[in-house]
Amino acid sequence: MHTLVVVTRRPVDADAIHEVVSADSLDTLFRAHYARLVRALTLVAGNQETAADAVQEAFVKAHLHWRRVQFYEDPVGWIRRVAINCLRDDHRRQTRKQRAIERLETESRPEGVEWSDGADATAMLAALPRQQRLTMALFYVERLTIVEISRTLGISEGAVKFHLHQGREQLRGKQVGS
Repeated sequence: MHTLVVVTRRPVDADAIHEVVSADSLDTLFRAHYARLVRALTLVAGNQETAADAVQEAFVKAHLHWRRVQFYEDPVGWIRRVAINCLRDDHRRQTRKQRAIERLETESRPEGVEWSDGADATAMLAALPRQQRLTMALFYVERLTIVEISRTLGISEGAVKFHLHQGREQLRGKQVGS
């Protein structure tokens, strides 16, 4: 008894095969290097969570640009550089935020609001609704005018004044309650 085997040829989608091979190689790189990169960057960042976020973001960018990155001489080096740049960006962002908070705590206090010795301005501001917090930061830290804030946020000048007033009132209330 003989078995007849029929082989049909279907056109091969080279891009589909390339995608599978590419995805596998990126996955292999991720499994091989993720933990080690996080450990190394934890020493730089001082925080494992921050380092993990940076490395993860770098791998996401590698995935988005994998058609090009896979042909680099050292794709892991590229991923490492992107992760380090993410850490730098995060550090700059945190530094700018801290400086803005310090300016708000010292020179830019809203009238009638005094930070008590135990009061943390960051926590007090964080407790404000987002729009009030944003408006107060633009007015007191960035020193934008009512008109400039209105244009920046796409709200009326009256709304800007309202949010500033409400923010000041909330801060005064929190100060008294402290």
